[in-house]
Amino acid sequence: MKEALSKNDLGKVRDAAIILSRTLQKHITIPELSIMVDLPQKKLKAGFMEIYGKGVYTYLKYQRLQRIKEMLLQDMPLKGIAIATGYKDKSSLIKAFRNEFDLTPGEWKKRQGLVL
Repeated sequence: MKEALSKNDLGKVRDAAIILSRTLQKHITIPELSIMVDLPQKKLKAGFMEIYGKGVYTYLKYQRLQRIKEMLLQDMPLKGIAIATGYKDKSSLIKAFRNEFDLTPGEWKKRQGLVL
């Protein structure tokens, strides 16, 4: 049976989402995040599904990929983007990007009309 989340619980889930979005370069585990927002892991996971329609790590991956797109549009180098978004190196970033969008970051950028 699904446990109901209070308004306070949902606020803590939103706080957790803000923490993840502001610290994309860090690897925060669900137990650590749970402690940071003072919410049991089970409620944290349920809250992410309720509010964002995705799990904690899927949400984090989505946020990272959106930030990568923003940084690509700002013409930042891939190495710097990888570091800023929590990927261990440029090739890890390219692999994750390609898995999600079926394009490399360079191909995606070209489709945006920014690179000839």
